[in-house]
Amino acid sequence: MDIAGTAYTLVGYLADILYVLILARIVVSWLNLSPWNPIVRWLRRIVDPILRPFRRILPSFGGIDFSPLLAILVIFFLARLIQGLIGVTQGGSVNVAASVVVLISDVVSSIIILLGALVLVRLLLGLFHADPWHPLVHGVRSITNPLVAPFGFLRRRAYGSRIDYPAVVALAVYIALYFVAQFIFTQLLLHTVRPL
Repeated sequence: MDIAGTAYTLVGYLADILYVLILARIVVSWLNLSPWNPIVRWLRRIVDPILRPFRRILPSFGGIDFSPLLAILVIFFLARLIQGLIGVTQGGSVNVAASVVVLISDVVSSIIILLGALVLVRLLLGLFHADPWHPLVHGVRSITNPLVAPFGFLRRRAYGSRIDYPAVVALAVYIALYFVAQFIFTQLLLHTVRPL
């Protein structure tokens, strides 16, 4: 393998490692582990300096910190940009419009997937009668209340029903929205790639 190929691969690996570390930091914050735990301290030393500039730019919304998502997207974009530049040095070309469409598509898709995953976790916690006073359960419910609120007219129908109907409808809407967004961005990408 030549130097450019090795550099291309290393950029991809570095981006993947940063994604995993940021996701691990998110999970650690949800589990509310002791800040003196060696793993937590190690993760905070590595990840918090990366997240700090994004936290200044993007405030939390309803208790949800979107700075890790923004950091992951910026790392993804920078990794693709660097890999594209490595490809150009090897005689390839970069379509800037297509790269922008892919970046916006990734941002929108990631947000929709995150919202849908949160609603799915809420549904599963309700189905399995998780302890409503557990901090994780309470946190998931408080985070997802704004996501499910537009469908609040669908209250639980039967007494003692385990099914959270507003959450079911919200999840279905987010799944449909994901496929609509994918279709729209695929069409945009086809128009940016197609020669005029």
